[in-house]
Amino acid sequence: MALSRRQILALGSMSALVGGLGGAAVVTSRWWNPPAAGGFAYLAATEAAFIRALAGAAFPATADIPHSAADLDLDHFFDAALRHLPPDQRKLARVGLHALDALPMATTGSSFVALSGAQQAQVLEAWRTHARPELRQATSSLLVVSGMGFCTHPTVAPFFQAWHRCGYGR
Repeated sequence: MALSRRQILALGSMSALVGGLGGAAVVTSRWWNPPAAGGFAYLAATEAAFIRALAGAAFPATADIPHSAADLDLDHFFDAALRHLPPDQRKLARVGLHALDALPMATTGSSFVALSGAQQAQVLEAWRTHARPELRQATSSLLVVSGMGFCTHPTVAPFFQAWHRCGYGR
């Protein structure tokens, strides 16, 4: 039986569709609403690790503030912030964390969490200045929440209090 050109194109389209559905099934099973890790109301362990890594890349220890955001448990701050989102938006935000963690695999072969601190900082800067507004906005949103947690953390707030001479902190 000889296949026509139209039948071959249809089979090719079906294989792409099946592949896409398989990829969607993997994303759904791994990324859509995994159970919360111990100590968290919403975040899974991989999501919390991504938040810590992202915060550490955005707010490293400096001479002025000798504390890295990676060491300040900002994942708990982010987890607490998630309770203010409706359930579907909370799930989508968590899917976004997984997607961003996996995004560097295309160029580096590693997830964001597995990269070195210098590589994480480079990837974060690339996201912050990316041509796609959706990626820039997602990155900015995460940086705003992480920055709020960092600046108001009891260990860091005294530095900002001294600079701004105001009531500052949580």
